[in-house]
Amino acid sequence: MKSAEHPTILATLREMSGTVRILVLGNLISNLAAFLNAFLVLFLTGEGFTAWESGVVLTALMVGRISGSAVGGAAADRVGYRWVIVGSMAGTAALTAALVHVPNVWIGALVAGGAGLTATAYRPAAMAWVVELTPKDRHVMVFSVLRLTFNVGSTVGPMGAALLLTYASYGALFYVDAATSLAFGVVAYVALRSDAEPAPGGGGSGGERAGYGQVLADRRFMLVVLGLFLTAVTYIQSSAALPLFVTGSGHDERVFAMLLSVNGGIVIAFEVLLSKWLQRLPIGVPMTFGMAMLGVGHLIYTGPTPVALLLLATVVWTFGEVIAAPSMMAYPGLVAPAALRARYIAAATIPQQVGYAVGPMIGVAAWHAWGSGVWVLTGVFGLVGAAAVGAGAGLARRRPADEPEPALEPATAAEGGD
Repeated sequence: MKSAEHPTILATLREMSGTVRILVLGNLISNLAAFLNAFLVLFLTGEGFTAWESGVVLTALMVGRISGSAVGGAAADRVGYRWVIVGSMAGTAALTAALVHVPNVWIGALVAGGAGLTATAYRPAAMAWVVELTPKDRHVMVFSVLRLTFNVGSTVGPMGAALLLTYASYGALFYVDAATSLAFGVVAYVALRSDAEPAPGGGGSGGERAGYGQVLADRRFMLVVLGLFLTAVTYIQSSAALPLFVTGSGHDERVFAMLLSVNGGIVIAFEVLLSKWLQRLPIGVPMTFGMAMLGVGHLIYTGPTPVALLLLATVVWTFGEVIAAPSMMAYPGLVAPAALRARYIAAATIPQQVGYAVGPMIGVAAWHAWGSGVWVLTGVFGLVGAAAVGAGAGLARRRPADEPEPALEPATAAEGGD
């Protein structure tokens, strides 16, 4: 194969359009200061709210985040990517800052729900725009770069939070969070150009409901969505069942911290590098194989529990994550009809968010009921998810439904508009 058909990491980074670079940078900045989820309960209890009231507000935030993807996907296909990103970031900035001043639990829940909705509403638009401006043979690589910015932000961000809490306050923490969202919104308004995106399509004359109805009618895609949900339930056990399992097996918290460090180190060190080769494969192959490795890694936990085997299991499922995740992010936009691209991305995102929300309850309940049997359950989830993805995505390239239409090949023309 010619090297031009499989661009290198440096070539991919060098040839990104200006719009994609801004979206990648915005993703990094927003994740560096994404403090709301982690510190909301501590802030509210410090302000005199009860634990129950703080939980209500946090639940509202999570519900808002899940619904935000659906709203953002529909809005992006109707009004355009740029305006959804700008509006989402402006709303997030205002509502995050407002949370510092909520007087009671019900207003807090309302504001938190709105903040959660706006915080995730931009993602289908941003991801769809990346798809529009990226040649198809580079989707996996570019989305692995997006994943890298998320992981770096999630790793470095807590250190920034610690400094702010040491020298300032929780209020300052949320104001910084709001300021970064506002900065991204301003950059999106000034630097992103509407003529670099396709005209809003609305998904046809049927409107929003018909648009999502068309997504739900795509049975092969919905099989992949089922696989994404099962994978999310499996993956989230790294912060739910795994700490209980490690300490319950006679190890201390340092072993659990080591396993998380191994996971983070492998993801940051290898994900982009492996994407150079994985992008050559039919996209269903790394998704299916990686999800299967995730399940196998969990099944290894069911054996003896010396540190070496815990480490082996963690390495196996982490490489499954590294192999599958960039392709999982790229897949919805790759197979979607152009007019429904943001809705397809939202439809793939929502089940994952639901999986991350209910997964801890499933894992903790299974741990208390069956002990190490939790890994049989989640391991099977991972393997069933892999089977669903293999059946839905296939192990050969699946072409989008409206491939013959010129609108599905916008990368070259759109890049020229930047």
